[in-house]
Amino acid sequence: MPITVNRPGPAVDGLLVDMDGLFRHWRDTGARLGEQLAGLPAGTFDTFAYGHPSYRLAQLGVLTDQQWADDVTARLIDAFGHRALDAIGPWRADRGESDPVMLDLLAQARRHLPVGVLSNTTDAFRADLAHHGIADVFDFVFPTAELHVDKPSPLAFHTAAQKMGIAPDRLFFTDDEPPYVAGALHAGLRAEVFTGPQAFAAALTRHGIPVTAAQTLAPAA
Repeated sequence: MPITVNRPGPAVDGLLVDMDGLFRHWRDTGARLGEQLAGLPAGTFDTFAYGHPSYRLAQLGVLTDQQWADDVTARLIDAFGHRALDAIGPWRADRGESDPVMLDLLAQARRHLPVGVLSNTTDAFRADLAHHGIADVFDFVFPTAELHVDKPSPLAFHTAAQKMGIAPDRLFFTDDEPPYVAGALHAGLRAEVFTGPQAFAAALTRHGIPVTAAQTLAPAA
């Protein structure tokens, strides 16, 4: 009689991932170019845009992405005069670079289970995905601006798990920020710190998700 081989399925029912530092990389070339064109000190956008409380408000959906950018622009003009306007175009045009190696791993994983992305970001996130031609690579998209709660709050992870219809302990999460991984673990998810494509592939394999052998992958830039 024929022999039946039982092949175990994934040890989890879904995959939840961070975006930036994994599937999109920011080189800040637009910000640096804009600063040079406007004669602003290097790192000006780090302080006026990302280091200002208005950025968190945009990540939580209190401000729209455009309102946040307008606020940054107004404060730059107050500090440096109207020459600061020359910096805005290059800064806003830079939407980062997608990572083809990681996107390939994601596509492999998605053949076996649903995939969601949870990113501390503004309401421009879906447009950014479309800009990179990857609007359809995730089954669930969770910009924190839409959830009105951000990582590392356990509520962010509970909300994502609920919307995916997956119990937290059956959901695997990875992020390059250790505090966010700690938040996921506290929420009951299985979670690991992301360190590169090789380790990501190995983690997926450990959770029963078959992907390309980790040793064949080049580390993320």
